[in-house]
Amino acid sequence: MPNLPISQLPELTAITTNAEYAVAQNGVTYRVKNGNIHPNGLWGSFVSLQSQYVASTTTAYSMTAETQTSGNGVIVSSDTRFVVASAGTYNLQFSSQVESTGGGNAQTMDIWLAINGTNVDYSNTQIVGNSNNGRSVAAWNFVEPMNAGDYFELKFKVSDTRLGFAYDPANINPTRPSIPSVIVTVTQV
Repeated sequence: MPNLPISQLPELTAITTNAEYAVAQNGVTYRVKNGNIHPNGLWGSFVSLQSQYVASTTTAYSMTAETQTSGNGVIVSSDTRFVVASAGTYNLQFSSQVESTGGGNAQTMDIWLAINGTNVDYSNTQIVGNSNNGRSVAAWNFVEPMNAGDYFELKFKVSDTRLGFAYDPANINPTRPSIPSVIVTVTQV
């Protein structure tokens, strides 16, 4: 192959199993084999192994998911910030075990998305907690474009401090795994 500038190389229109490609990064051209190309390969999976209850009904809090169970290019920072290593579009999914520890009136929880500390428009959803020591699951997803180094946060606010996220350890009879208070996955799409 002639020594051409990257701008003059032919455009790739199909990928074959044994192909090799020239990739330029920071002024250096590398030869990359097809097996080392992983499009949309960034992801991370996180859980919280602690119950999460808050002290105020007038403060926005961030859900924690301090334990990374697996991942490639997505990490958790400060227990609440899910940081992506590369630019792209990402799907953030979560589920949380919402629990009311008491009360008699309807209790509400607002949950919304923030990116880099800024609330995302139209992302808030309000759920009603069972006020008689009950549990339910809040689970949904968001798809957002991100730049390298950007971070997601899942924010929440409660109307009653007895409403939060419950963690349960592993159990027996039958043996079953623990129930994280929050589960978060981030995948590049």
